[in-house]
Order: sequence, then structure tokens, then C-alpha cells
Amino acid sequence: EGLSISSIVIGRHRFLFPIHLIIFAIGGWWLYKNTRGLESFRRMFNIISIVLLIIPIVRIGLFESKRSRSTFPENITASSDAIQPLTSIGNSPDVYYIILDSYSRQDMLLQYYDLDISGFVNQLETMGFYVVPCSQSNYGVTDLSLTTSLNLDYIQDVIPVDVENQSGWISLGEPIRHSLVRQMLTGLGYKTVAFETGVWWSEIQDADYFYKKSNQGIGFTSNFWQPNEFEILFIRTTILRVVDEMGKAWLGDFFQAPERGHYEYVLYTLDELKNVPDIPGKKFIFVHLMAPHAPFVFSPDGDFVFSETADPGFPNEIVFLNSQLIPLVQSIIENSSVPPIIILQSDHGLDNEVRLANFIAIHFPSPAESSLYPTLTPVNIFRLVFNEYFGQNFPLLPDASYQSTYDNYYDFTEVTYPCNP
Repeated sequence: EGLSISSIVIGRHRFLFPIHLIIFAIGGWWLYKNTRGLESFRRMFNIISIVLLIIPIVRIGLFESKRSRSTFPENITASSDAIQPLTSIGNSPDVYYIILDSYSRQDMLLQYYDLDISGFVNQLETMGFYVVPCSQSNYGVTDLSLTTSLNLDYIQDVIPVDVENQSGWISLGEPIRHSLVRQMLTGLGYKTVAFETGVWWSEIQDADYFYKKSNQGIGFTSNFWQPNEFEILFIRTTILRVVDEMGKAWLGDFFQAPERGHYEYVLYTLDELKNVPDIPGKKFIFVHLMAPHAPFVFSPDGDFVFSETADPGFPNEIVFLNSQLIPLVQSIIENSSVPPIIILQSDHGLDNEVRLANFIAIHFPSPAESSLYPTLTPVNIFRLVFNEYFGQNFPLLPDASYQSTYDNYYDFTEVTYPCNP
């Protein structure tokens, strides 16, 4: 990969495919000439088919076995915290929980990407947001971070057996989709509004309102070819991967690459969010926006520009997102009959060196904004929400951040980053 001859990169599937085809043809011809007819071929291909079938069956079985051993309870309660009878203080505000995946903290963006977002921060503060200056994520992995924030407790207390046994990855889709936050708000008569994410374990498809961009799969949708999620997986894990690569290199807009689909999904979500205030009644809105997470598909002006590298792709995407978020939250505030709670939060940052330095900006209708503080982490955000607006008395937990790797999911190391609030 990367090998080039006369500036032509030859380490590509579209160039290697003819070589493989030739090898396959020669090998097939040789086997045919040196075996006793087609019976040997039948036996050989039967064995290959059985092996290829066994491999995914074993992998699926191991995954399902691991998921079934999860100790996460069906009905969630905040560990050791007595939940008071839920009441709304005054008019019930809509609660917007918008996750900007991988959005880094202001000082880290300046340090690592020379990107100054002070103007964006100032605009948020003018609208009544509190931008947490020394925010840190509780975990550097998305599902651990979301499980913690949506269930008001650290993962060590949410699934203590798995953490203690150093279990490998298990699906945390259940505590994310049917979290304590959702259960408590549903008990108060709130409707859940959710959007597609492209990540199955964070999609609340059983929400009262679920927004999903229409995708008809392979076919002529206008002037391009747009595969759905299953078709993308099939293409990229079979010989059809050559088609995917050719689509990007030679077919242009005729074949819509997944990156283009990601681009349109982000635009769709941002556009539909503006209409959510029109939904009648009290609402809990959950948005896990896979941006500025890779693939990086936006220019600063919002044009489709796919970048394979974080620099300039990551800062370009943030510049565009910032330009969209300001009018979006302004529209939500202006069109809400009751001043809403809006939480803009990233699950974690991007760079490994400072992955837990995340971004948090919170709009609390006055006077609850005085309860926010410079070192707030996600585990305490909804504790504050329920204390200030729904008659609870949750004690605030110590704000801590834990790093781990995908290979050792629950082997945590506590980390802090220098910060001057």
C-alpha cells in the first residue's frame, strides 16, 4: 500500500484485482488438468464453503455469548441514590442532549490544530450557554461515556462485575437506549425524540419520534448510486471492494460512496433538528451526531470534501459545525414555548494524548445556571438537571476521567489535563 510507479499508486485493489484474476484462472486451469474431473472441484468447494460458514457462526456465537453474560439490569436505578418522587418545578422544559462525537475542548483545538473557536464560544455565552472551561470526559470510549452520562453513574458502578472481571467488549446498547434518564423523563410524561446515528447501539429506534434519512439502497436514486448500510458492509468485505474503490476513483457522482452518505446524514440531522420544537408536548431529544468524527467530509463552507487525514479534515469539520450550531440552537430557543435545556457535549476528544479533554456547553434556563462549574464532567450533568428541574437531590459525584484501550476495555487509568478556568 502506498507503492507508486511514475506517480501512479499501484497498491490499490483496482490494480491488484486483474493480477488476482489471472492467478485464479491459471490455478483453476491447473487444478482441472491435474484432477479427475469436476468431482474433485465439487468436493474442494464444499469444504471451502463449510469453512467459510463456520467462521461467521463461531464469531456470532462468541459475540452473543458475551452479550448474554452482561450484568446490566433491565430496570436501571442510580447506584445507592434514593430517587425522590419526580416532580416538575414550574413549566417542564424540553431537554436536548446533543452529542458532538469527538469534538475537542477549546484549548486543545488551539494547541493541536491552531483552531481558535473563541468566537463560537462567545456566541454561545451570549445566548445564555455556560461553556465548561475545564471539561473532561469520564471515559475515552463513546459507549462508556454515554452509558455513564445517561445513567448518572460511573461504569465501575453500572456494570461492576464486568469491570472487576476485566471482561472484553460487551454491548452497552441497552443502557444507552433505555437509560435511567429516559426512564425518569418518560415517567414524567416526556416523549423521546431520537435520530439515526449509523451506530446501532446508540440508535433509539423505539423512540416516540425516530428520524431516519430515507435510504432505498442500491439503485438509481437520482444521478448516483447509493448503497445502504448492509450493502456497504457486503461491498467492503468481499471482492466487490474493487467496485467501492473504483466508484471513488473513476465513477464520480454516478456511484455514491459511503462518505457522501455520511455527509448527507449530518446535514439531514442538523436540518430536521430545527423542526423538533414544533412537536407538541414535553420532549427528551437525544442526538448522537457522528461529527466531527471521521470520515471528515466537510469543507469550512459546508461543501462535500472528503479528507483522509484529521488535519485539515477535523478542524474544517468543526468550523462548519460551529457555523450551523449557532443558528440551530438560536432557532430552538426562540421556537420553544418553555425555555429549553440544551446540552451540547462531546463524548470525548480526538487526539490520543488529550482524548478525554471534551467539549461541554449547557443552556440552563435561569436561575439554575448558577449550579454549573468549571470542572464539570458528563456523569454529573443530568444529576444537576434532575436536581434543579425535577425535584431530586442527587449528590454530585467526584469528577474523574478514566482512560483505557480497546484491547483492555476496563483497565482504567485516571488522567487529568492542565487547565486554567
